[in-house]
Formats: sequence, structure tokens, C-alpha cells
Amino acid sequence: MAHIGGDALAVYALATLFNRQKQLTVDEGSDALELTWVPILLIHLGGQTSISAYSLEDNELWMRHAITLVSQVAVALYIFCKWWSGQKKLLQAAVLLFVLGILKFSQKPWALRSASFNSMASRSLSVPRDKGSLPPWWTQCTVYFGDFLSARKKKGEQEHECKLSLEDYVSKARRIVVQETEVASESAQKPEIEIPGRMDQICMMLVDLSSRYSIRLNYLQYFLKLDDRDVHNNLQVWARDTFRILYTRLTSYLTPLGFCSMCFLPFLALASLVLFAKSDKDGYNENDIRVSYILFSSTVVMQFAPFLPMTHKIGNRLKLATWQDMVSQQNLMSFCARKKHPTSFMKIVAYMCPMEYINKHCYHWHVSVALQIQVLVRQYIRDGWKEYISDPTTYRRFNNFRGQHTLSRHPQHLWSLELGFDETVLVWHIATDLCFHHPDTSSQGPNGDTILRSTQISNYMIYLLFVCPEMLMVGTRQDLFTVACDDIKHILKDQNDPASIARQILLMERGALKGIVVRNAHKLTEELMGHHDEEQRWKVIQGVWVEMLCYSASRCRGYLHARSLSEGGEFLTNVWFLWSLMGMEILGDKIHQPLEKEGTTDALV
Repeated sequence: MAHIGGDALAVYALATLFNRQKQLTVDEGSDALELTWVPILLIHLGGQTSISAYSLEDNELWMRHAITLVSQVAVALYIFCKWWSGQKKLLQAAVLLFVLGILKFSQKPWALRSASFNSMASRSLSVPRDKGSLPPWWTQCTVYFGDFLSARKKKGEQEHECKLSLEDYVSKARRIVVQETEVASESAQKPEIEIPGRMDQICMMLVDLSSRYSIRLNYLQYFLKLDDRDVHNNLQVWARDTFRILYTRLTSYLTPLGFCSMCFLPFLALASLVLFAKSDKDGYNENDIRVSYILFSSTVVMQFAPFLPMTHKIGNRLKLATWQDMVSQQNLMSFCARKKHPTSFMKIVAYMCPMEYINKHCYHWHVSVALQIQVLVRQYIRDGWKEYISDPTTYRRFNNFRGQHTLSRHPQHLWSLELGFDETVLVWHIATDLCFHHPDTSSQGPNGDTILRSTQISNYMIYLLFVCPEMLMVGTRQDLFTVACDDIKHILKDQNDPASIARQILLMERGALKGIVVRNAHKLTEELMGHHDEEQRWKVIQGVWVEMLCYSASRCRGYLHARSLSEGGEFLTNVWFLWSLMGMEILGDKIHQPLEKEGTTDALV
């Protein structure tokens, strides 16, 4: 609201100045001083120095901002030229501010266009264009530094690069994983591999394009050499860079023209302040002079603020956990208990907010376990490369697993995966809770970590189903959560906590339970408790949840990951990056996968 309201306020102020100048006479000395405020409003319309957008829709509407630029600059120049009657130094200060304001305002639609999905898709071209309607010098001034510096290198790579087939890629990737595993204990040095540009790879992933197999091999080799903490830190960098590409002016500043303007514009503001200070102010209203000093000084401070070292030191010293360390949690039985016996605070909130908003934002929490879950995901991928994947068929089959790999050794549970993915997630979530609260489960024993991680991934997946259903899977039925909650509340009596609710369900006969989801979860719980010892049972549950987490992340559109960053970000984005950078297929790779020769069509299944 502040972002939109600030622009509206500046436009309103510009219109107010226009009306005031029409009413004032030329002889009044105050009107010339007020006219120096006009270019400052243009600077304000240019937006913040760093943030360019607050949603993806802002980037796609860059043309609207370009039209606003033309119209507001025209109005500002008309007001200034028609009523200006001030002295020379004031005129010089105003001209400098006009140059600053127009350039600053122009940066906004340029930054938005650079972050639009069409622009990111065009960056997949191997070299910047050097022909067309635009002159070559303009293309070189507005191209991203990384693209410009690597253009010749990419040309050379394409000339002599041997195009890998999927079979060659799988063979080389598997050999790399096996070799890195064998030497991991002998060497702990940091990788010295030169990998492709991170910005280009992020853009391709966001627009669901597929990278060349040679690039994916380089990333796989690089991330295999990192330890778990370094992988986590790298994923944080990838997520931060993704945010900067989409919602800041990074891509426009990292061009020759953008870099020069970023360094040059603050000195225009400083020069205008000096000229204003040296100008003759006799005959002007004292209040107008004070306001002018405030506006000129504030403009200078805002232009130089990004270069102040203090701002960077403050950011670096903050040790608070970021969203990239947090994993959101939602629990069906906890939700039912709170809805059945709401607190006094929740009763008050219910009178002021819509129930749908309360359900989505007031009943979940966060835990700082991103690193621990990423370790499980990474180990699952490494084991897949070493123990399962051997050819294109097994590679694509592994990418399609959502629990089958773990349950292949326990086929009695495979029926639970034959449901829709959203229903499977809900059934396994309820079954995980029932196993957790079963009298035979000891969460404090040697299996405590496995039990804890299983429940945390389970809670996160159900959070996605209820709060972010489109990220869990295309076509996810959010109402499954609500229906299951109603079915559970139907059998509740005096139970007011998740443990007592679970015990009540365990004591009931399956036929007495209401709802097919709850009955299936009860059946799955009986199978899990009856066919495995505790250690084996929780390894199976954890394995299934890791597979479903990877399955969901790999099939989520890049657009949805990009949109989630404007709302705080999701842990699923980290898993998405990790899955791709460890050599697996994400949605773009599946969509743009090349056709294989005859005899390998079964690999497409």
C-alpha cells in the first residue's frame, strides 16, 4: 500500500503545484522556488534505489510505468517552462534535478522490464544480439555484465562443444557421483571448478527452460564437493539472488549504462544542492526556503544512502534466523483441537477477520530445520545416483518417484500411493501423526531424530496443501484438508489436544470412522505398526516423506517459486534448487526434454 500510495501522492502533489501556479501571479517570488520542487517529485516517482517491484505483476506491467513516465515528465516540463521566472543559479539547480529525475524515473520501467519473464526467457540466448533495429552501442550499454563478458566464451563453447545425449549425461553424472563419494574422505578442500553464471541459470529455471546437460554436469560436480553447511549457504545465496533479480534493480545496475548512472546520479543531486545554497534567496518566503533545503538535502541523502558502509554493516551483523532457515508447519489434529476449543484471543480475532484468513495465517508455526531436511534430500539424491540410476529409463523413473522407491521393499503399503497426490499427502500425514502418538512409539529413544524429521516434513507438506496448494501440485484440492478436519471433529468428544485426538482415532474401529481419508489413514497406520519394528517403521515414513517433498518441488512452476519470494519465500524453493543442482529434472527439464531414439520410449513414462 505504501508503494502504491507513494506514487499516487507524488502525482497528486504534481497536480497541486500545477493548480497553484495557475492561481499565482508572476510577480510573486514564491512561485519560482516552488517550481524547483517539480523535478524532486519526478525523482520520487522513480521509486526506491534498491526495490523495484513488490509483486511479479509489477514487472509484467512495465509498459504502464513507461507511459506514466512520458506523461508525468511532459506535465513537469510544461509546468516548469510555462511559469519559471527565477534566477540563473536556481535554474541550473532545477535543470540538474530534472536530469536526475528523468533518468531516475526512467530506471524504473527499465528495471521492471529486465525482471519480466519475457526478458528472462530471452536471456537463454547464447549471446547478446548484435543485429536488429537497435544500434550496437546501445545493446552493449544495456546488456548484463555477465552476458557481455561471457559472450565470446559461449560462442567458442558452442563451436566445439559435443552435445551430450541423455544417456551420456546419466553415465557421466553417475560416474562423477561415485568418484566424488570415494574421494570425499580423503580431501575436504573447496571445489575449484568453474561453473556457469548463476544469474543465467536462475533465469532459465524461473521461466521453466531446460539447461544443457554439460551445464548440469558442472553444477552437479560443484555441489558434490561441498559439505552440507556449504550447500545450505549456497542455496541461501541462490534464493537471495533470485529475489534480487525479480524485485530489485540488480539486473539493470549490472549493465554498463546502469552502473554509470548509479555512480553519476548522486553527484547531480549534490551539485544541485550546492547551487541552491549559493543562490540568492531574497524575497522568497522563509517557509518555502526551509522546505526547499529539506527536499534538496533529503534527495542527496537518499541518492548516497546505498553507498554508505553503515547500511551494509547493520545488515551483516543481524544474526536473526532468515526465512531460508525456517520450515512452516501445519498439523491437522492440532488444527482440529484449536478449532474445537479456541482461545479467548482467537475468539476476538474471529470477530474482526474472515474465517478463511484466520485458518490460513493463525494456525501454523515455523521451525528452524531447513539444513537438517536438506541433508536428507541431498543424501536421497546421492543414493539414487549410486544405487538406482544406471540409464535414461531409471533416471526418469527416479525423478517420478513419490514414495515408490522406499515402498518397493514394502509393497504392502503401495496402495496408499495409488491415490491422488494431494490425497496421498493427507493420508500419510494423518498416519504419521497416529504412529507418532501410538503408545508403542518412543520419541525420546535412538530413533528420535528420524521421528522428528518425519513429523516436520509431514507438517510442512500439509501446510503446502492447505496454505499453498498450487505449489504442492497442480490441481491440488485444498478442501480435502477442511473435509478431513470436519470428519475428525465429528468423532471428537472432550479431546482438546492432538495426542488425545490421535488416541481416540486409534481406539475406534475403522468402519466407525467417518470419511474415506481418515479410514485410509487408520488402515495405513495399522499396517505400519504391525509389519515393522520402530526403527524400520520410521525409516520407511521418513523415506516416503523425503520422496514426496522432492516430487512436489520438482513439479512446481518457476513462476510460483518466484511469486512466493515476494510473500516471504518458501522452503520448497530451496529443495527445488537443490534437486536441480544435484542433476535431477525439474518441470522445465521435463517439458523441454529431447525426444529419444526408438526403443527408449518407456523412459518417458
